[in-house]
Amino acid sequence: MPRHAEYNRDAVVAQATAVFWQRGYGQTSISDLVAATGLQPGSLYAAFGNKKGLFLEVVDRYNQAFIGKIHGLRRADGSALAKIRGLLQQIVDDAIRGKAGRGCLSVNTLLEMAQHDADIADRLTAYNAQVRKALAWLVKDAQTQGDIAADTDANELATFVVNNIWGLRVMCKSRPDRASLDAIVTGVMAGLKGRG
Repeated sequence: MPRHAEYNRDAVVAQATAVFWQRGYGQTSISDLVAATGLQPGSLYAAFGNKKGLFLEVVDRYNQAFIGKIHGLRRADGSALAKIRGLLQQIVDDAIRGKAGRGCLSVNTLLEMAQHDADIADRLTAYNAQVRKALAWLVKDAQTQGDIAADTDANELATFVVNNIWGLRVMCKSRPDRASLDAIVTGVMAGLKGRG
């Protein structure tokens, strides 16, 4: 009976994430993944089914980490409105420090793959729904705290924030100056407080 290679799945997914994020799905070969993870092709196929199976797990973990970050913000003390600003500001800060040059993995995937692959499009649609839901809870917290008008629709405001997050992440790939990015954050926050 053949012995299965031992490996750390989390480490393999992290290593594959770096490759897919750098090269994109289409430009990443099985050879690239073998070199990055140290697993042989047979072991990769046994663990993930195929390249797409590994990529879907990469995308799922990346997206769940961001959703988890939003839930973590909600559990923390403080102003919900300030937490939303902080989330946006982190994207700006990462861009200025050069951490956003690769862009957002989800945005990159949307632009590269969503029109051509229904499975990936469905994953991204479900992810966006989860992000909107998580942000809607933050908006509701801000309404309870009196920082956003209580008669505005929290789901619509959350959609407004999500769309701006995606736009901000796309813009960050062009290495804009901080003033331009800060102006976007200021506009988003004004939009949240001024609606209703």
